[in-house]
Amino acid sequence: MSLVAADLKGVLPALVTPFDKAGKFDPAAMSALIDRVFAAGAAGIVPLGGTGEYTALSHDERLAVIETSVAAAKGRGPVIAGVLSPGFEEAAAAGKAFGAAGVDALMVVTPFYVIAGQQGLLDYYRRMRDEVGLPIVLYEIPTRTNVSYAPETVAALAEEGVAIGIKYSNYDMVKFTRVMRAAGDRMAVMSGEDSLLVAHMVLGAPGAILATANVYPEHWVECFNRASSGDFAGAAVLQKDLYPMIEAFFCEPNPGPLKKAMAIAGHDVGPVRLPLVDVTPETDARLRSVMRDVPDVSTSGRMARSA
Repeated sequence: MSLVAADLKGVLPALVTPFDKAGKFDPAAMSALIDRVFAAGAAGIVPLGGTGEYTALSHDERLAVIETSVAAAKGRGPVIAGVLSPGFEEAAAAGKAFGAAGVDALMVVTPFYVIAGQQGLLDYYRRMRDEVGLPIVLYEIPTRTNVSYAPETVAALAEEGVAIGIKYSNYDMVKFTRVMRAAGDRMAVMSGEDSLLVAHMVLGAPGAILATANVYPEHWVECFNRASSGDFAGAAVLQKDLYPMIEAFFCEPNPGPLKKAMAIAGHDVGPVRLPLVDVTPETDARLRSVMRDVPDVSTSGRMARSA
């Protein structure tokens, strides 16, 4: 059965792509990561987003990541493959290959470098739907692409059945409310900002696609569960406790600090690829400090994380 908007809910980690010591894709580490996030309560997974270093991978490597992800998910939740190509032909080719590998949907970023207008975006996603034939999640991240959907564009794509959801990675809360009003009854408007999950859920987001859920999936699942049960105050308290961690994880280009944090937490996923580089000693020390104070959601105590 094809994925629909109502299926997009809960916490979906935006997965890192593990590499071995030689810098090659590590399928075993990817499978272990997927097992860990599903065991923690993840509702699905999103490989090959920006956190998954899509642009640093070859087409064959991207396909290997997707094939591994689909096999490791074992039907426990939807696999939504990121498509972060700058132009239509490459994006459509990737989408078709990922569809053949068994993904449930595609998360397709706005085309970038060439700055599209709203009509161009409408036509781009309509053609993507027609040629690829998979459910599409829009990806709003203007800090990376310099392109942003107008709420009316999102509404049109939802109304036409082109898109079933959107990952909203944008700090503009006023625009978020406009997108919710325009399309929230026809698509899943998912939070894409780790620091704004609770605020987005207050305004109607049914879930989130989050990078830091690679390290602390249990915490984000607990935060989501509190908010979805109406305990927004309790969810906000937990998210507030996570703010120092969030700030540290994004103090250098993502996913550099995130991968370092995973190694510190005992889940080594290898290095980043150029043009990203390993974190500075100062960031390493900062990560170790903040991770010692992350609340343990399984008890009322604190969880010591150090290497």
